Amino acid sequence: MKKAYIHIGNFKTASTSLQRFIYINKTLLNKNNIEVLSERNFVKQSTNNMKLFKHFDKMNKNKIKKYFSKFSKKKDLLITSEYFSTLSNNIKKLEFLKRTLKKLRFEPIIIFYYRYDEDYLYSFYAELLTHRKLIKIDNIFNFIDKIQRHGYYFNIKNKKYFLSQKYFFNNKLISQNWRKVFKHNFHSIEFSKKRGNMIFIDFLRILKIKNKIAFKIPNKSNTTRKIKFWNLKRYFYFIYLKNVQKKLFKPKDLQI
Repeated sequence: MKKAYIHIGNFKTASTSLQRFIYINKTLLNKNNIEVLSERNFVKQSTNNMKLFKHFDKMNKNKIKKYFSKFSKKKDLLITSEYFSTLSNNIKKLEFLKRTLKKLRFEPIIIFYYRYDEDYLYSFYAELLTHRKLIKIDNIFNFIDKIQRHGYYFNIKNKKYFLSQKYFFNNKLISQNWRKVFKHNFHSIEFSKKRGNMIFIDFLRILKIKNKIAFKIPNKSNTTRKIKFWNLKRYFYFIYLKNVQKKLFKPKDLQI
């Protein structure tokens, strides 16, 4: 049985950089017997399996089967979308994901990047603000209130499917649920800016690729905007979310 490696995020853990890494090295991955599942993407020079995520989210067996019919079953497959992490509190959908891939004769291998630095919540909220022309954004107090009351964040109701999911921050809970379903086939990697290119090396290690030197490293992308000292609102967001994060999550909730 061939393997289906699935990178599930989490958000703000260099997912875009990893997806660009996959894109620019897809020929080399193919030579290592790993086929990259490509889709037309809203981010150029990248890969993100948003359509496939949507099919699994809707539990649409027919569309999933049709999607996979385009790809060879003679090679391992590589799938990536941080939106798979939004399924983290739904054991039924996680089991559907595993069961469906097994029926397609693929062994699912889950790859999860986790983050627990003090800038985590700020980085996520700053990313939300980049979408303010597409959807209505909660103010910072409602943002925190939703996380406190529900255990996850969700945007104000909008027409953008990919911005209408649940966003989880409790790494311990995410890890427990995915590990419960996928057992030893769940792998976690710590994301830290200090680790630099190790996030790519760790990824290749899980793919069991030995010749890592040949792979190209992408330029940095999708980084959180630096705060200018005169931008008081951004500075307030940073200080406020940094302090709130300490109250919302204990170290054991974020570290795996």
